[in-house]
Amino acid sequence: MEKLLEEKLKEEKVITKDDLLISKPPRHIGMISLGNRELDKGLGGGLPHPSLVSIEGDYGSGKTVLAMQMIHSMLKAGLKVCVVSSEATVKEYLSMMESIKLDAKSYYLSGALNIYPLHVEGGNWSKAMSAFFLRVTGNFMEMQRLRYGAMVIDSLSLLTMDVPPYAFLNFVTRLKNIVSDGRTIIVTFHPNFLPEESMMKLRASSDVYLTLKNGKISGMNIKLLTIVKLWGSSGDRRDTITLEVNPHLGLRVMPLGGVKV
Repeated sequence: MEKLLEEKLKEEKVITKDDLLISKPPRHIGMISLGNRELDKGLGGGLPHPSLVSIEGDYGSGKTVLAMQMIHSMLKAGLKVCVVSSEATVKEYLSMMESIKLDAKSYYLSGALNIYPLHVEGGNWSKAMSAFFLRVTGNFMEMQRLRYGAMVIDSLSLLTMDVPPYAFLNFVTRLKNIVSDGRTIIVTFHPNFLPEESMMKLRASSDVYLTLKNGKISGMNIKLLTIVKLWGSSGDRRDTITLEVNPHLGLRVMPLGGVKV
């Protein structure tokens, strides 16, 4: 498998006409289990599908880890997933998933998981470059929406540097249109990365809105997940869930108590 992975990583990812062919629509599952009984319970049954999922959090708060848990769960449920990453290469993204006990190599090799890294030469992002990539990402997602059951943007922050409010509102509308076609979209971002008007539009448009903060419990570093908004769940849910990222066990839910943020 390692040799196959290395060969696939060397392939240049180019969009071809085959990428635009209409494939069999993804099945509508309703609720997708996240592979963790306590996490599913805290969310009222799992992750609603289809839905627009927004994950807000500071650097190191676990946004990408939670998104990866969702990605792996959707793959296990039979959905084809596309990830647009502005912070990691394909190899880095797969390695990060493996480090938290989410091995996605077989899904990547089979084509069930595709990862598209956004690279700017020299790493010098600018307002113009950010706005350009936002448009490109929106166009790409619309062209690919019939090919995937779920699409992920990790992270949205770099794509919205000083983007005019109208441009961001158009982008959110495009995402909602894709969700209305039966797809789930997950976006991660940092707090206050947008003007309040645009943030309100994103909150209002999201079916699921989650925030993550770093905290401590009994001297242990934890992640505090707050459920701001959750439509589509069928059971009781918690307002907050305490998480730990354990390199040996992956993402796990901790007993809530004595949390310091």
